[in-house]
Amino acid sequence: MQLPAGNDALNDELLGRAYLASPYASFILDWNGRILVCNRRAERSFASGSQPGCGALNGTCISELTTLEAERVVERLRHGTAKGAVTLPMTAGIRTAASPDTEFRISLLRSNAQGERLILLTHDQLRVTANSLRQMNGLRGRLTSELHSAKDANLKLQETLLSMEAFAHAASHDLRTPISTLTGSLHYFWEHYAGDLPETAREFLRHMTRATQQMDRLTTELLDHSVSTSARINFQEIAIRDAVSEACTCLTQELQACSGKIRVNGDGFRLHADPTLLQLVLINLLSNAIKYRHPDRQLQITIDLSGTRRDQWKISVADNGTGFDPQDRHMILQPFHRAHREIEGSGIGLSTCAEICRRHNWLLTADAEPGKGAIFTISFG
Repeated sequence: MQLPAGNDALNDELLGRAYLASPYASFILDWNGRILVCNRRAERSFASGSQPGCGALNGTCISELTTLEAERVVERLRHGTAKGAVTLPMTAGIRTAASPDTEFRISLLRSNAQGERLILLTHDQLRVTANSLRQMNGLRGRLTSELHSAKDANLKLQETLLSMEAFAHAASHDLRTPISTLTGSLHYFWEHYAGDLPETAREFLRHMTRATQQMDRLTTELLDHSVSTSARINFQEIAIRDAVSEACTCLTQELQACSGKIRVNGDGFRLHADPTLLQLVLINLLSNAIKYRHPDRQLQITIDLSGTRRDQWKISVADNGTGFDPQDRHMILQPFHRAHREIEGSGIGLSTCAEICRRHNWLLTADAEPGKGAIFTISFG
């Protein structure tokens, strides 16, 4: 391309003809990197520190649009002329995480001035955008593949969990008959033959009776847990205060045996839930309060029903029992975790409550103060 010697003629010819209409950002530089002319696309893309306008960058060194010193930029430009391409760390424009530098095509131009060499820089934004899109599509493909793998792994995990739950249910159910037989036989033997046995034999008989009672409670709780995780939820409209009253009635004998008292505050609300599973949660929470009552004071259980709107509905069960370490507030809701090893229990009851709440989209939280009591709260909103 033959260019006129004067800068004014150069501006008039190039801006008037090709460069204003070019879809690519283009610069014409002298051999020392000074911008002789650039089109409006270049000004809009790279003139970050000034108000873009026709000729706003003319006369400045292109290094001012980069993060490099002028000598380094000129060195890159001169080396780039041999390869036909150059990358510059521009302070504005299109960059990607994979390539923070901006790529330019570079060509040498002839000038009317004797021995003068000019440099044409062209930024193919469409190609850069296409490369970015290809990278995004590649990333999307990899993410899609990983998502399918995760879904397959999740399905296999669900199948494993269902198999384990089915096994636990079947094993617990099958154990009920021999345990009941053993419990009945021990009771009969105790009533009819214990009187003729020496004290040592009667002590062994008491140990066997306690062991069968523990096995009976464990299989019952395992069955309850399997029901909480696999049984179909039968939603019905329930008055929460009626459900609380029914749960308290079911534990009347246990409360009388320990002289425990229950106080219910609030008028309550109506919600949709499975009545059987809701009863299981309430009875477990109340039984937990009875089991972990403090030996030096009368058990007091306070049930608060609060909230005027659905997103505010809550029920809390607080007691004045032994409590637990607040650091265990999350672990205590996990299966087989026991806060008090010295008290008999399976560690399944609270995890059953947590699973039932999860399946209803409720939130069960626990908190306590050692020696002063615990509080369990169900948020229904």
